Amino acid sequence: MKIALIGAGPRNLALLSRLIARATARLETTNIMLFDPVAIGGRVWRTDQDPLFLMNTVTSQLTLFSDDSVPSDNPVPTGPSFYKWAITLGAEYISSHHYLNTRTFLDEIARISPNRFTSRALFGVYAQWFYEQTIHNLPKNVTVTFINQEVLNIERLSNASFQIKLSENAIYDVNQVVMALGHVEQQAPEVEQHLAAAAEQHGLTYLPANHPADANLDALEANQPVIMRGLGLSFFDYIAQLSTGRGGRFTRGTDSGLIYHPSGHEPKIIAGSRSGIPMHARGVNQKYGGHRYEPKFFTRSALDQYAAAHQHKISFNFFFNLVKKEMAYKHYLNVLNDLAITWPFNAADFLAALANSDDLNATARQFGLPEDMLMDWQHIFNPIPVVQSTADYQDAMLNYLNWDIHDARLGNDDAPYAGAFDILRDVRGIIRHYLQAGYLSADDYAQFLKTFNPFNSIVSVGPPALRVEQMRALIKAGILTLTGPKIQVTIQDDHFLATDTLGGTYVASQLVEARLQSINVASTNDHLVQHLYQKGWLSNESYQQSDATTYTVGGARMNQETLTVLDQNKHEIPGLFIWGVPTEGWSWFTTFAPRPKMNDKIFRDAENITNTIFPAIDA
Repeated sequence: MKIALIGAGPRNLALLSRLIARATARLETTNIMLFDPVAIGGRVWRTDQDPLFLMNTVTSQLTLFSDDSVPSDNPVPTGPSFYKWAITLGAEYISSHHYLNTRTFLDEIARISPNRFTSRALFGVYAQWFYEQTIHNLPKNVTVTFINQEVLNIERLSNASFQIKLSENAIYDVNQVVMALGHVEQQAPEVEQHLAAAAEQHGLTYLPANHPADANLDALEANQPVIMRGLGLSFFDYIAQLSTGRGGRFTRGTDSGLIYHPSGHEPKIIAGSRSGIPMHARGVNQKYGGHRYEPKFFTRSALDQYAAAHQHKISFNFFFNLVKKEMAYKHYLNVLNDLAITWPFNAADFLAALANSDDLNATARQFGLPEDMLMDWQHIFNPIPVVQSTADYQDAMLNYLNWDIHDARLGNDDAPYAGAFDILRDVRGIIRHYLQAGYLSADDYAQFLKTFNPFNSIVSVGPPALRVEQMRALIKAGILTLTGPKIQVTIQDDHFLATDTLGGTYVASQLVEARLQSINVASTNDHLVQHLYQKGWLSNESYQQSDATTYTVGGARMNQETLTVLDQNKHEIPGLFIWGVPTEGWSWFTTFAPRPKMNDKIFRDAENITNTIFPAIDA
């Protein structure tokens, strides 16, 4: 049996340990080949990247080892989480290797805590240690080989075998192929291709959408304006690199707020996005050992019961209202837990009334809660009030950031808002159940993608609170200016010109697309995905709406349970699997790393792939 794992990131590493465990119990020889052109750990976690690029999950909520929360037919090896590895084995392992960032890694470990956000590079070290542990003392019938090359194409030899073709003309024949490719390169939209061509023609600096660690930020001139499009996670990476990465320093003021001290080498950053709103700061972690919020209303049984009574369909509006009710209930639970306040009512009576209410804010008013303690949905969806000028917008944004930072510091379990936002991370499995159970019409799925996905990204997928504090300090220092919503960029008079809905205009000779392109297997620059799409092996799904229009999601189709690839005719290709980011849109929320003690989806998927591979051969 020969198995090819294409991509050496967390998914295929988690799968590797399961495949070895299953193969160990067999007499047949099993050869597993792991392909990645970068390194063990993959591109996102490579150890030589700038340690300024932080993870957006705390150390105690990361692992590559499965645990007893995940049902398994295999005796899967257990081991330390990322945090436990760091405090017990990390320093010795790092010191015995020759990493570019060794001194920084040791400094990180010296200051590490369960609630700290470490560098992505340090997690890459953990991934390499995990790999070494996984292949240590393999049984005689199992071999594992890492091949540090790019896979360009896959051909079918028969129903039971494939041929893997590499960048250096090497060829491997295998029986099973599992692709975990990460965020593959995408073709830029036509408007961005035009900007890139015009920038080259006029001698301007244009950095296309890319992983921040791969962007040539050295090309950006100091003390000159640079327009930056995007206020998501990549944006926070960029501003870190262009501030402390250029010699600037942050210190704490007397009010504990951050103060930025410029080095003089920073560019003048002008940043904006369609919404004009940055992601919410992550609440300080208060969740340990698999602790998660247990929903009261938004449950699988509630969804299934509603669907059974409504022709097996659940509208997006019902779904979203139920999610918001759950978030509002958590908000009020946290407000109520402020023991410094003497409430004029019985807590049990209040919670019971909320549980039976269709309008939790109205119920809260009836119990006498002041307006500033109500769940302010308007503030969540439209946090910046209507202003008339860009200067007013900066002031309003600073007020918003002050509020966001204060709330995040109260914790991801206790904070009135950050605590409510964080439950979306805890109920992802229920959201996936809603999507996969066939409860949505094409119209409702379009609304889910258009409305819920951006909402979820802004409130629950944000950066560490430290990054938002740094953002606020950079605004105060005059290094960063935020445009109003709906930033547009054109080229006029040999310069980039950015405009917004407030009438602001910004001129620069430098432009950065501070984001990644959306996944679409039909428009990728990745050689392997291109070839598989052209052959009809990879395909994406189109949905017809009630108005006869159609829309297409970009992610590759696969069997949601076994992760076997579905071709353009929706037929499974036995022995060919795909999982992770290239399936986004067909799958939901694929950009996550495994969490310990949470019955994590990555480990469940790895179990399903393992159980599909070996029974197929045994049969």
